[in-house]
Amino acid sequence: MSIRYGVTIPGLVLAGGTGVYLGIQPLGYIGLIITPFTDPAGLLALPGALIFGALLGCVVAHLSRNRIKPKLDRAKRYRIAAILGAATLPGYVFVAHFPGADGDEAGNRWPVGFAICCGVATMVVYYRRRKRLTLARHARRLAEQHADRQPVTR
Repeated sequence: MSIRYGVTIPGLVLAGGTGVYLGIQPLGYIGLIITPFTDPAGLLALPGALIFGALLGCVVAHLSRNRIKPKLDRAKRYRIAAILGAATLPGYVFVAHFPGADGDEAGNRWPVGFAICCGVATMVVYYRRRKRLTLARHARRLAEQHADRQPVTR
């Protein structure tokens, strides 16, 4: 089901989800840096988050093998996905250790707002990219049609 410029609802949802996930990362890493000072026992979750992130990255690489760079070597695809998963999942896990994230005060609300704003921004980027590609393809097609109609003069 496509709407204008080839933008699809699933594409918008995936773009928004990716933006929210990546928007949480800086806040989670701030929480990871603060954890040794506020809750040293919380660092026990770090090795598990790294391993789980690497496994999750491999699952994503397997599921997206036909959509994202399908000609990439299989071993390289899994290696890159495992590294990216291990790098991003701890940021997601430690967002709860962000200062003020455990209460009902304003410190709990702005990380969520930041992540939602990142999701909206990625949806806008997705829409603009699809629009630009569609309009460029349309202009190229019109130029080819116009060139075919021109009489050859000698």
